[in-house]
Amino acid sequence: MDTIDERGALRRARNAVAAAFAAHATLAGLLGPWIPELKARNGLDAAGLGIALAGLAAGLLIGTRVADPAVRRVGGRALVRAGIPALGLGYALLPASRGLAPLTATFVAIGVVSGLVDVAMNVEAVAVERRHRRRVMTAIHGVWSVSLFVGAGLAAIAIAVGMPIAVHLPLAAALVVGAASVLLRSLPASADPGEDAAALAPRTASTARRIALLCLIAGSSFLVEGIAVEWSAVYLRGPVRTSASVAGLAVVAFSAGMATSRFVGDRLVARVGQPIVVRVGGAVAALALGTALAVGTTATSLAAFAIVGLGLGPVVPLAFRSAGALPRRHGGSALPLVATAGYAGSVVGPLVVGLVADRYGLRPAFLVPVLACAAAAFAAAAAREATPQPTSPSTST
Repeated sequence: MDTIDERGALRRARNAVAAAFAAHATLAGLLGPWIPELKARNGLDAAGLGIALAGLAAGLLIGTRVADPAVRRVGGRALVRAGIPALGLGYALLPASRGLAPLTATFVAIGVVSGLVDVAMNVEAVAVERRHRRRVMTAIHGVWSVSLFVGAGLAAIAIAVGMPIAVHLPLAAALVVGAASVLLRSLPASADPGEDAAALAPRTASTARRIALLCLIAGSSFLVEGIAVEWSAVYLRGPVRTSASVAGLAVVAFSAGMATSRFVGDRLVARVGQPIVVRVGGAVAALALGTALAVGTTATSLAAFAIVGLGLGPVVPLAFRSAGALPRRHGGSALPLVATAGYAGSVVGPLVVGLVADRYGLRPAFLVPVLACAAAAFAAAAAREATPQPTSPSTST
């Protein structure tokens, strides 16, 4: 039975990691509603805005790649503590970045820091699980999903009341960073350099194959998420012929499903294991989306996106948990590499759908996420947990 001190330590560590995820997502959520304003104040056309946002995507990929040596050198805890304030500063400086080149440079910087923090805070989540033997990964990712909505809501309210972007973004970023910094002091010390490597499972001949399959799982799941966010409303407006007001509900349905399943994912894993959660989630998502493509009605499509969110919600957190226990040849865990594969999928997915849609139409293009869901289900065996397994969440914690 856990002692009071152990439960308190777990609670503080878990809250600290959740605060990092919440701050990261809230800051990201602030951006979306302000993009039209950034486009207008910088005199950008659609192509110019695309270039600037491509800088953000490129920065994310760079950040996840440089996170690997950075985590091994200074530890996940130090990166999160320094990265959250730096990320807040980047968003605060967006209104002052006037012109395409400065705006793109700021987006690149935000992307790099965001990618670094993303990997580091997932390393911290793995450290909490390893140290306290409690499953918390999917629930903490659920915090991220909800916080993204919070950030977007704060920005939407500011726009509705007429608050200038030059006031809102610096103020909101300062409040988010300030609130998170209090809790970040309790990030677990077990994520310091050297300790993670010692805790990893031994490297075997099958490790490289498992890492490749985990990259496939993360890349496929992120690919579907990117398509759902960027193309679902377009799909409903096009082949399904849904009104604009209803089409936007596809993103809401997908996001709500994803957040919901993440909050129960750790308990599901305790009952049936990680591979089954990933396999069933991917297969159900593929079946739901495939059915929606065949039926082609608004109700079926909205239900399908909700089911896809429910099915895929726990998939990335579970892939990250497994990757955090796998060693790479040069040292450290496979988590940074798997995170990079995920972000690459989020960039490639919407691009591929656009290219296929231009040539064959949107309905055939949406076979891409169906295949990606199936790929995640196919690779599910790689998501097994290392032994000894953490115990399931309990009400005492």
